[in-house]
Amino acid sequence: MLRPERDTMVTRPVKNEADLQLLVVYLKGRKRPFTVDITEGRDRSGEQNRLAFKWYVEISEQTGEDREDVRARCKLKIGVPILREAHDKFKATYDKLVRPLPYPEKLELIRDTELPVTSLMNVEQMSRYLDIVFRRHAEIGVVLTIPPDRYAYNPEQKAKAA
Repeated sequence: MLRPERDTMVTRPVKNEADLQLLVVYLKGRKRPFTVDITEGRDRSGEQNRLAFKWYVEISEQTGEDREDVRARCKLKIGVPILREAHDKFKATYDKLVRPLPYPEKLELIRDTELPVTSLMNVEQMSRYLDIVFRRHAEIGVVLTIPPDRYAYNPEQKAKAA
């Protein structure tokens, strides 16, 4: 039998004082006992996920490529190299099971099985992924939305900082 108060996990990013105050109010209202886990830094953000999916749609609309094909291609050509570089276990498993496949079969595998690629990335890796997606598509004339949230992606701010 599920007990919602014990089986529900809540994630609340705290980016500023107002977020912290809302968290305190939330915690004070919770039935006790409960356990709190705190993670330093930012977890993969919803902003990044929404931006990636928005870009897949925009790329699809401007190129005529199917949205799921865009997503699979970006994950394969951009995401997989980032993960292979960062995670030895991912690299070993990918190289053993997926790398030997012909390119069309790799795309089909990623598209049809929801093979985890971007979902395994942390904020920094996902920022790198989004940066490369943006640059590669800008090079072929695809115009992508640039959000104001600097944590999601902002190439202009990144260029100024460099």
